[in-house]
Amino acid sequence: MPIVSTGQITIVDNNDARPLTAFIGITPAAQQIYTKDESTVSFTPDWTTANSNTGVELRAFVYAGRTSSSEDVTGQLTNKKFTYTVGGTALASGAADTNLWNNTSATPGAIGYQTVTDSGGVYRINIRSNLKPGASTTAPLIVYFEGDYTDPVTGLVSKVIASITLTQVRTGTNAVFINLRMPDGYVLEPDNPASVENGVAGPKKSVRIFADLIRASGVDDSSITYKWFESPHAAANQIDGNLANVATRYGLMDTAAVGANRTVTIGQYATGAATATAAIAVGNVPDGAFGDYKGLAVGAAAVADLAVFKVEARDGDSVVYQTFFTVYDVSDPYEIRLVSTGGDKLQNGVGSTNVYPDVFYGQDKVTNCTGWTFTWQYFDNANQRGAFVDTTRTAVAEGRSITANTTTTFTHDGAGITFAAGDIIKCVLGAKAELFEVAGPATGTLVTVRAPTTNAWLPGANFSGLTASEFLNGKMFVMLGERSTSGVNAAQQTAIALTGHDIDAKGTVVCSADKP
Repeated sequence: MPIVSTGQITIVDNNDARPLTAFIGITPAAQQIYTKDESTVSFTPDWTTANSNTGVELRAFVYAGRTSSSEDVTGQLTNKKFTYTVGGTALASGAADTNLWNNTSATPGAIGYQTVTDSGGVYRINIRSNLKPGASTTAPLIVYFEGDYTDPVTGLVSKVIASITLTQVRTGTNAVFINLRMPDGYVLEPDNPASVENGVAGPKKSVRIFADLIRASGVDDSSITYKWFESPHAAANQIDGNLANVATRYGLMDTAAVGANRTVTIGQYATGAATATAAIAVGNVPDGAFGDYKGLAVGAAAVADLAVFKVEARDGDSVVYQTFFTVYDVSDPYEIRLVSTGGDKLQNGVGSTNVYPDVFYGQDKVTNCTGWTFTWQYFDNANQRGAFVDTTRTAVAEGRSITANTTTTFTHDGAGITFAAGDIIKCVLGAKAELFEVAGPATGTLVTVRAPTTNAWLPGANFSGLTASEFLNGKMFVMLGERSTSGVNAAQQTAIALTGHDIDAKGTVVCSADKP
């Protein structure tokens, strides 16, 4: 059965007005790398030369749900503005803020100038400057978009607010990480052939993601190989010739094709700077292996509302780096709104809330979801996938006390728990919480853990960095990598219960709806 929609818990407006979705898109990526080696200073990417020397572009996207597809209503909003604080002073064309940006100039088009454009339904700001070293490093820069939308049916005026965080990473000689570039943005737009921007008609059929392995010297393309994964990021989810429906969902590009900024057809693997392509197949994208797949194209069929992907990059010394990213699709008529009966705050880890999905088709609520399956996943505040507490197997509300731990085992109090290889546990001590994979069957109070094998999405560093007595006197919980609920024919679908033991500091609960 296909996934028709996903949802995540945010702010829910329960009225009869059309549902609104708002984003701020950015070109290039929202993270910038500042490198200073002796007297050499560089910014990657250099926002002063981005977008044909117009600067980094922030563009507001606001969509209203309708029966057939979402409608871009950005141009219909009034009182639009970009700000640095909610309700703050609007950013206008002119010199960039010298306290936040590395350059400032009041001369149009010059480095340090920012340009606000409101034309043809497009509202954006281009800032031709790099983030100021120090200011954005100590506190990431948040840019907000605000506007008022008047619903044409109800007349209700809704305040729309979206935000995006711009960060700057300062690298040292040994800092290595993946930086993602999204030349097409990260939003799959509605199928609206009548829309024309910059002389090009039609929707975005796909978006491309390029992975750069960054060292102090810049982008490293020497002997770098890659793997791409769709959620839940296990080995079976690698985007390769063995993945189901890969030909209708994804495209791949090698390093030369990315360097040439090639376009790519879904289902094709583009090689070289010219036009060579071949169908994605087991032969050229082997399952479980790294390869020269520096670029990924994601088509609309791969995303229902939103999808979280992972990319791994391996260098010549066989060191593997990874990062995660999200692609949004606002073209699907189905929408999942997650409703939390206890709000979006669990004070100091105390309390609980029930979260249930409301399904809408356009602006009409779907109550008969018989045969549907809702799959739930959790992502922490670093966008790393997490897990839910298995209350039936832990069987104690506050978890089991950890009485001892070595570099590979944990001992807990109370009755023994039956484990199978590949099960997941969470160990908590104070503000520290880490997930581990169980190595093999166990029935007593001693649990042996291993480097992630069954659950490849687990952070392997948790196991490799485990020290003796690290979690002594802490708590242990049995966890579920994902949860599943079945749709019913009722006004309210089945809820999942969450407590402070599920959410560590801050996290996002994502629900995917599978329609029969």
